[in-house]
Amino acid sequence: MLSWDDFRIVKAIADSGSLAEAARTLRINQSTVFRKLGQIETALDTRLFKRNRSGYALTERGAAMVRLAARMQEDVAAFEQSRSDAPPRFMTGVVPAEQIVARRGLEFLSDMIAGKLPQPPMCATLGFHLAEAAEGYARFEGLPEFRHYNPIGTVHGGFAATLLDSSLGCAIFSTLAKGEAWTTLELKINLVRPITKETGPVSADGRIIHRGRTVATSEGTLKDKAGKLYAHASTTCMIFPVKS
Repeated sequence: MLSWDDFRIVKAIADSGSLAEAARTLRINQSTVFRKLGQIETALDTRLFKRNRSGYALTERGAAMVRLAARMQEDVAAFEQSRSDAPPRFMTGVVPAEQIVARRGLEFLSDMIAGKLPQPPMCATLGFHLAEAAEGYARFEGLPEFRHYNPIGTVHGGFAATLLDSSLGCAIFSTLAKGEAWTTLELKINLVRPITKETGPVSADGRIIHRGRTVATSEGTLKDKAGKLYAHASTTCMIFPVKS
């Protein structure tokens, strides 16, 4: 009996046209891909690919299997999306600007964590939330899922960038006095490991480096529950008084 992994292997070979590229996409050894393909073809008693100098070309039976694999993948994505459409764990919304500047930055973030204020709508979109804040520090937590995947089979870099941008910005936000506002001028990110839906929960911790009168900088990391580093970043933000 074929498994979902068998369909994934055949589709990866078809998409890339080579065993080496399929192995890189699936993050397994090329020899494993070759062995598994042989086992699948033996189980089906048919050739799924024609081997030639230019690579692997699908046979008619192989094309039918790839079409089925694509439909299965779409069904999985639709199922996970339906989960994301459920009511979020946290209330989301946008607080009016005059209410934001009427609070100190840390007070505003603390009220958000306590549920007195909504988390931003982006949190429901990507599945993350503000979990902790202190003076010069903020932590966002999120769960990488299949719906976050890019075309090459890993979580899109924008997921890590969003969590880090949020934590770095809020680390600076936590230092603001009443009547002050801020905006990001620059974000620099390094992605050091691929993130997948098997990675599990991740957290982005942002800490302030410098707090000037009009400019502030912060840095942070994105790690899993075991402390493995997946990305790190730094940001520069502008701070300015709100005109009454």
